[in-house]
Amino acid sequence: MIVDNDTIIGYGLGFSNDSIPQQGLLLSKFDSSGHHLFSKMILDPQGAPLSIDYHWGKIAKTRDGGYIMTAAPTNRIAAWLIKTDHDFELEFIKEYLDTVNRRHYRYNVPIELSDGYILSGGIQRPNYRNNPFARRVDQQGNTVWFKYYGDYEIEDLVNSMAKVNDSLFVLCGTTDVEGPNSARVTIRFINGRGEVVRLWSSEPNPEIGYNRHILPTADGGLITFGLHLVEVINEASYVEPTLAKLDSNFQTEWVRHVGYVHRLGTDITFWDMEPLSDGNYIGAGESVNDPGSEPRRRAGWLYKFSPQGGFLWEALPEVPFLPLSEYDIGALAGVGELSSGSIVAAGEAIDFNRKYIWLVKVTPDGCLDTLCSLVSAVEEEVLAVGEAAFSLYPNPTAGPLTLAWAGALPGQEAAIRLFDATGRLVWRQQRRMERQMQLSLADLPDGLYVLQVQAGQKSWVETVVVRRE
Repeated sequence: MIVDNDTIIGYGLGFSNDSIPQQGLLLSKFDSSGHHLFSKMILDPQGAPLSIDYHWGKIAKTRDGGYIMTAAPTNRIAAWLIKTDHDFELEFIKEYLDTVNRRHYRYNVPIELSDGYILSGGIQRPNYRNNPFARRVDQQGNTVWFKYYGDYEIEDLVNSMAKVNDSLFVLCGTTDVEGPNSARVTIRFINGRGEVVRLWSSEPNPEIGYNRHILPTADGGLITFGLHLVEVINEASYVEPTLAKLDSNFQTEWVRHVGYVHRLGTDITFWDMEPLSDGNYIGAGESVNDPGSEPRRRAGWLYKFSPQGGFLWEALPEVPFLPLSEYDIGALAGVGELSSGSIVAAGEAIDFNRKYIWLVKVTPDGCLDTLCSLVSAVEEEVLAVGEAAFSLYPNPTAGPLTLAWAGALPGQEAAIRLFDATGRLVWRQQRRMERQMQLSLADLPDGLYVLQVQAGQKSWVETVVVRRE
């Protein structure tokens, strides 16, 4: 997810509604309140399922108003670079067949240049070791140069890439060292030709943690997010999320441990980290509601901090529209800032074998503004531009509420459900669809609610505020 001029751009997976269903890439636009504007699918001309992942499905906006993104077909040893215009019309798809590799491990967010893009990440080599790479391409995605970094025989991951200036880029990750449960942080600065101009490696298992994200700072330093090794129990590594600041000489200015200790591989992590207009930073990812709670539920995670690493606020929103159980998973994969200073994040929620989109919006000081502006299981139909949507008024309401359809009614019958902010179902009706429908919420306490209307395989969601003062 990214923010583009107060429009929220979502990038994920979907399924086509053709006679032969096909898994493809779903691009969606929402307004600043989370209302769905339109969606489009990108399918493989060869009919292969397409896929993205936290590690290699990334999207960025481009100077011409369009979008650049990475993906992969699931049945070929290849990576995709995709360019669309502002309305998601396809401009090009470039496939990179790195045939000496078994699989692509990860791709970072593409970085736009004046004459093309720089891609980076890690690829598993024929010896099953992962090595970092960088690839420069022109404006049509054609490769200008491709370079591997590190030792072929040593596991070496690049988890993050950032632009320092038009001719300098920083890649950061971890490199294995001899011995069990051991790795060091490796930072490489490369120029526009892919040449390493600066290289730094930490001591094994540094306090700044196994690096996951990096952001350059105006003073020449780096903000890092990593997973610090706390202890090893029965050959299992236990780590904690860690923020740090390195100066221009790679000296540690400060370190802050910011989350729960957990087993490496149990994701309590930032999937995105962005600078904010007020000079602070926001991290977004996933954590747990409370490590000692029962059931132990996974929640989205937003964490705002200052340039000095000072804690400003934290939010752990839980998925509000699924039954609260130990099987529910909520993760925020992207975060961005609106012109108002409010922060929006998006990701996926999993309920057994069903996946949903969810959006979270918070005020600049971390108070919940909107939760779950869209609920859409991946097997539900993606609505075309201009299909029916409803409005609610008055909203906020003291109890009476009118649901009005602007376009064609979606069906004869609909299930109407209302959930509170914890995801508990508090009200439901099965109604014959009418142009205007009166709903009574007079018995509900004040608060934020999510209203879902489902007709067949289509689902619409709006937030409702009950307020009597």
